[in-house]
Amino acid sequence: MMLFPRRGNMKTRKVVRLVSILGMLSLLLSACGPGAPGPGAADVQGDRFVFRIQEDPETLDNVRTTSGAAEAVMANTFLERLIYIDTENVIHGWLAESWIVSPDQKEVTFKLRQGIKFTDGTDFNADAVKFHFDRIFDKRNASPSLAYVGSLTDVVAVDPYTVKMVFESPYAGLWNVLNYGYFGFNSPTAVQKWGDEYGRHPVGTGPFMLEEWIPGSRLTFVRNPIFKQVREDALNPGPAKLARLVFQVVQEDGTAMAALETGELNAGVLNPDTLAQVENDPKFTVVINRNSTHLQYLEYNYERPPFNDPVFREAIGYAIDRESIVKSSRGGYSSVAYSPLAVGLIGYDESVALQYGTLYNPQKAKDLLAQAGWKDTDGDGVVEKDGAPAEFELRTYSGYTYVTRSIEVIQRNLKDVGIDVKITQSDWGAFYPSLLKKDWDIAMIGWNWGDANVLKVLFRSPGHRGQIPPDPELDAVLDSLETTMDPVARNQIASQAQKLILERFLVTPIQCSWTMFAIQSTVMDFHYDHYGYLLPGDIWFQK
Repeated sequence: MMLFPRRGNMKTRKVVRLVSILGMLSLLLSACGPGAPGPGAADVQGDRFVFRIQEDPETLDNVRTTSGAAEAVMANTFLERLIYIDTENVIHGWLAESWIVSPDQKEVTFKLRQGIKFTDGTDFNADAVKFHFDRIFDKRNASPSLAYVGSLTDVVAVDPYTVKMVFESPYAGLWNVLNYGYFGFNSPTAVQKWGDEYGRHPVGTGPFMLEEWIPGSRLTFVRNPIFKQVREDALNPGPAKLARLVFQVVQEDGTAMAALETGELNAGVLNPDTLAQVENDPKFTVVINRNSTHLQYLEYNYERPPFNDPVFREAIGYAIDRESIVKSSRGGYSSVAYSPLAVGLIGYDESVALQYGTLYNPQKAKDLLAQAGWKDTDGDGVVEKDGAPAEFELRTYSGYTYVTRSIEVIQRNLKDVGIDVKITQSDWGAFYPSLLKKDWDIAMIGWNWGDANVLKVLFRSPGHRGQIPPDPELDAVLDSLETTMDPVARNQIASQAQKLILERFLVTPIQCSWTMFAIQSTVMDFHYDHYGYLLPGDIWFQK
């Protein structure tokens, strides 16, 4: 997800860049312990490692989802991609051996590795690459990945192992985007066989194959016996050392902590509340990633009064006590956010965030509301305008304790300035589609992205929800952000984009969360790549 140098410090030597989406990643392995037999163990022998996930993925068809819950499971488990970027910001071939960029930077031609097979026995080739992008372009799939491909207009299979991407204009975010789990390749044969049900029967080229999916409980993957690892940042060149990789759905943090203590889970993302329980425990290794690419923020229905008024949105920004949210929701284990770009991304400009952001000032929030015509005329603590009280719905996603705690603080903050909000939570699969309709007011959302072009995806009119009105000045800057290849010039454009978005009060940034992992000390080679994706083929147990 990004072209940026390695930054930040770890509490261990393990390299971790945690993906959460959009928040949200809760990867962990729960197991019956090293060597414990699972279903079908007669034909696949070895250890079983179980990751905790907080939410069951809605699908494993990466053309039809960009959720963090799905990406955490899909990324390097059964999917592989054309390239990867290492911790030194160097691009390496993966399923592609090499590539050539045309002089006008509008075509990129990839030479693919030969001999790679999907786990259904069919060949990975140029047709499979083209098939994937054709599905993204197909409106019938309503692919959220379409927002990521920039000016890509066509993918051409030149010959069986050569594929060409054609762009309308240079696309600076391409190399980062090709690292996303959404751009791993599926077996065309399997997609055609299963149709709309493919998301429950995915087939890739990666180190594991889906063996069993019990909705709401667990997903079990079994070792791909013919897998060969070509990535230089991986440690194991052959088939996975584990026999099985299990993603266990454990929503409650207390339950997860108990399972870690008993050994039912081998690893888990920790809620800050539970960090102290394992931080000095020799049975565990703790890893903290402070360099966050995840942003939590409030977004508004710009087509619905009063949220079409930037002064009203500005007032909400000044009403929010981010320091209290960080303390209450994450125990201090996150960074306050004033910019629409996460603190861990290249292009983030702290000076712009502090100058144009809405730092906590409830009196200024009240003054702005009064300026916009909102006053408490009946003394009930809620301001009104034209006889209508400031009573609104705040929607967000469920399954994460810190999200619930965050919105509870926000609810109190808004009440303090005379705005009464009712909280509605639902799982991501229901929550995000609801924002594409017209019947909502405020939403707290989160994204996890690796490149500054997220600003264009979210805020270039008509926006990711189709509701942002045309804005020639902002649109032009965001277009430049996507096409400017020079990194210095691109960072300057990113700063300008942040300034314009903050001046328009399009969103209210809240916090950038850190991620804490507890890993059983018997687990070896548990590590992530540059983008926060686990390299599961390397994991093994010290006996």
